[in-house]
Amino acid sequence: MASTTTSSAASFDQLYINGEYTASRSGDTFTVRNPKDDTVVAERVAVAGQADVDAAVAHAETAFQGPWSKFSASQRTDCFLKLAALLEDRLTDILTLDSLTTGNPVSLIPTRERNYIRSCLVYYAGWTDKQRGDYFPADDGFVKLVRHEPLGVCVAINPYNSPVASFIVKAAPCLATGNVIIVKPSEKSPLGSLAIAPLFEEAGFPKGVVQVLTGDGSTGALLSKHMRVRKISFTGSVATGKKIQVMAAQSNLKRVTLELGGKSPAIIFDDASIENALTWTINGILARSGQVCVAASRIYVQEGIAKAFIEAYSERMKAASDKLGDPQDPAVSLGPLADTASFERVKAMVSRAKQDAELVVGGLQQGDKGCYMQPTVFLNPKPDAEILREEVFGPVSVILTFKTEEEVIGLANDTEFGLMAGVFTKDVTRAMRVSSKVESGVVGINCISAMNMQVPFGGKKSSGIGREFGEYALRAFTEPKTILINTQA
Repeated sequence: MASTTTSSAASFDQLYINGEYTASRSGDTFTVRNPKDDTVVAERVAVAGQADVDAAVAHAETAFQGPWSKFSASQRTDCFLKLAALLEDRLTDILTLDSLTTGNPVSLIPTRERNYIRSCLVYYAGWTDKQRGDYFPADDGFVKLVRHEPLGVCVAINPYNSPVASFIVKAAPCLATGNVIIVKPSEKSPLGSLAIAPLFEEAGFPKGVVQVLTGDGSTGALLSKHMRVRKISFTGSVATGKKIQVMAAQSNLKRVTLELGGKSPAIIFDDASIENALTWTINGILARSGQVCVAASRIYVQEGIAKAFIEAYSERMKAASDKLGDPQDPAVSLGPLADTASFERVKAMVSRAKQDAELVVGGLQQGDKGCYMQPTVFLNPKPDAEILREEVFGPVSVILTFKTEEEVIGLANDTEFGLMAGVFTKDVTRAMRVSSKVESGVVGINCISAMNMQVPFGGKKSSGIGREFGEYALRAFTEPKTILINTQA
């Protein structure tokens, strides 16, 4: 494997199929750039076409039916733990590659990124021998057994904002249950996924168990409608998720897990700790410069503390502009948006929002080059304002005030999104009551935009289908089989 230093970024431009880097048979390529200055990082990254997809699926099937199917649970655990050990020395370089094309600050690597990835691998290493089934007695002459069996060839179509973490989050439960996986990273951030792929074989996973196909939406479409793929796990936009679901249904009714967008409400009651609410809501909108699906982008503050909260929140968001800088500088905590297209989209939404809400902080590009967007705050948007109802995927939040609990529950639920929410109050009874009424897959109490590997993560309504994390993710990669034993034969 080539050295995973920043100077080697251009070398990760081939597909990774059956344990080898290989050129695309289509010959098509694309270019990735650094969003801090638009410089080219790699200009001939392969686009997987039909022949490449067919080859990867064939190798995956061979691996699934071959030696991988004979691995014991303890052998799979050993592979996971060895991979985690290998990444101790190599993960920083791999994640740095993705920083070059996503704008994610390298300052996130030593803590948030490394810990998240390692925790996921170690967590699912412990699940390989716990795929229990069911037994029902022969009270009717039949012993009934239920087994949970792997699906076969699975595909992960990953977002650009956290490519390697998403790779591991999808691959770990998939492999723990005995499946094989083909990973399609975003065309905005393919390098880290290509760099990490060979480490799976080094850790003991057989060839073909983990493969990486780079490309744009056309590659994702080929995988989504492939007749030999049994499962798609996608993280990204609602629009793309709908297309994937249609293609999955029109092909072979393959299983689909969709983790889509969010417009997460933070509900702050009068009795809440203002300092705690400020910390969580600001971190929740500025993480990865707002490019996270769980961003705390809608803030509802009860009238009694609204003035104090809004003043403090606005001051801190304004001050955060000074933290924007070179994402490859370890001292920088906020980087640019991922590319020109993302930046122009956010800038256009902010421009339109000025007609529908009061702009109190930001709203402009930071500096004269790069995809840097100032942290931006709007007050009291109109009920039908785009900035209130649509996901921005940038460091942009809206603040509204409310009088009563009933009112704010209605406001929080007045959306087609339902991924994340937060309730801030010292009244535990109110916290439990409101959390049960908010239509969201995850609700934090005195926190927001937080996830935990032990418990399910996913959305209601248009924020997705299915769950990741915890034991629930394992069930998304298995199918129950019933066995009936005739005891009177």
